Amino acid sequence: MDFRALQERCRNRSFDEIVVVTRDIFRELANLQRIEHVIPGEMEIRTQQTHPGLRAGGEEIAYIERSATVFYENTSLRLVEPVEGNTIYRQYLDRFGEGICCIRERIQVEQWQRTLEHLEARGYTPVQTVDTDQCQAAWIDLMDPLGIVYEMLREDSRCEEPMHVVPARLSQINISTPDVRGTIVFITDLLEIGPWEVGCQSNSCVTDYGFLVNGKLEEPEFSFLLAILVCGNIEWEVIEPVKGPLVYNEFLEQHGIGFHHILQEYPAWQWQEVLADYEKNNIRLNCKGKLGPVEWCYMDTSRELGFFKEMRTDAVMDRLPEGYLQFFYPEQNQG
Repeated sequence: MDFRALQERCRNRSFDEIVVVTRDIFRELANLQRIEHVIPGEMEIRTQQTHPGLRAGGEEIAYIERSATVFYENTSLRLVEPVEGNTIYRQYLDRFGEGICCIRERIQVEQWQRTLEHLEARGYTPVQTVDTDQCQAAWIDLMDPLGIVYEMLREDSRCEEPMHVVPARLSQINISTPDVRGTIVFITDLLEIGPWEVGCQSNSCVTDYGFLVNGKLEEPEFSFLLAILVCGNIEWEVIEPVKGPLVYNEFLEQHGIGFHHILQEYPAWQWQEVLADYEKNNIRLNCKGKLGPVEWCYMDTSRELGFFKEMRTDAVMDRLPEGYLQFFYPEQNQG
């Protein structure tokens, strides 16, 4: 797809669930409530009896998983503890450990078969499916190329109404990679997500920056490449570390490419209050910076939640600073 076709394709897409896998959902949920002050809108134990029809390789899977879902205004965050059964979530947990495993897209009914055929033409047949009167879903194993799982849910599938919705939005999900260009080329072709705005954050365009070095915030030379776009209800970001003590390096060494963090925006007037609350909960500030009028930082919630939490202020970025080196993929004049 060219620039304009991708823009149109991404305009109304909906990514309605992000899945975090854990070995202990009670610990994970307690930490999420303590740090983020959110409560689940749904808690359940899913089994072959309560949620039948989960199949892999033509056979129905006998499984047990504990599940708790926090519903935000634009998407949901589901915590899953795979207890029994060789589900795709169990396979992810065994391979990579705890963390952000999967993103789910609600596919319009008229796009459902086309999307399956598009993926299968590129060699990605669903490894797990549900096909019942109430639900049609398919899971695509992208652990080798992207370190993630991609789930599709047909739009007319029945979903439970949440008991509680958190009055906030999860603004962004991030994939960290050793090769930003190769990753966005692959995602663009496979998932038809784009066009990407690509740039570089470094000492030349970021101000008021600091990175945790030996327990202290320092001001070293740094740079990282990033590709970003808004796709329907959420922002996708892909980052490649280039220079400096960056938070992505350890993740790539231990995990390889994959979902690294979730970002949430806060009103500028609330910024210092939010930072103070994290400090009160003994959550370290790993790094921070300011790009134009927008402040950002990473909180090291990896031990408590299995992933990092990024935050930024809601200031309007009306012009990118000098040194950001912006370009687009695909190119704007392509096609």
